[in-house]
Amino acid sequence: MKILALQGSPRREGNTQAVLEIVLQAAEHAGGQIKTVQLSELKNFSGCMECFACQKEPNEPSCALEDDFQPVLRAAWESDVVVWATPVFCWAPSWLAKMAMDRFFCMFKLQKDGSYESLLSGRRMATVISAGSEENDGADLVKETCRRMAQFSGSKWLGAFIADNAQNPDAIRADESLVERARQFGWQLAS
Repeated sequence: MKILALQGSPRREGNTQAVLEIVLQAAEHAGGQIKTVQLSELKNFSGCMECFACQKEPNEPSCALEDDFQPVLRAAWESDVVVWATPVFCWAPSWLAKMAMDRFFCMFKLQKDGSYESLLSGRRMATVISAGSEENDGADLVKETCRRMAQFSGSKWLGAFIADNAQNPDAIRADESLVERARQFGWQLAS
């Protein structure tokens, strides 16, 4: 099971990373082959320009933007599971995660009759969310955004792991209940 995690926090050692590490370690122990992309570390990463050049190639995720996100698109296409990892930014995914989601437009091939075909059909998607407040204060909206991305992609939705009221990475790692729930979620991703 190939699992691609797209880590959308601008803080490499923050709360989202702490939770994601727990989830992915469990997934790896369950047999998952893990690849993590730190979106903040991509030096040349642009948002979708809606130029529709991606529609010229119907069978692969082609994109006219020549940047560091090109290999990420290919990795997503070749993965069994895509995990969106993001903190809550003003009731939404982080700008990095949103930019990556927008770039996934090249995975959807528009048809002349107004329908589309998804290159991600049959895959699985999930999300790992860190939030500084209660789940229903933004994390719920991020979860719904990711669920709809999975639905539109024709991917099976595996759910969301939400670490709400997250204070700092050390507190996350010390919370035995949270760690156990995160491990269970990781096992689910790889099964």
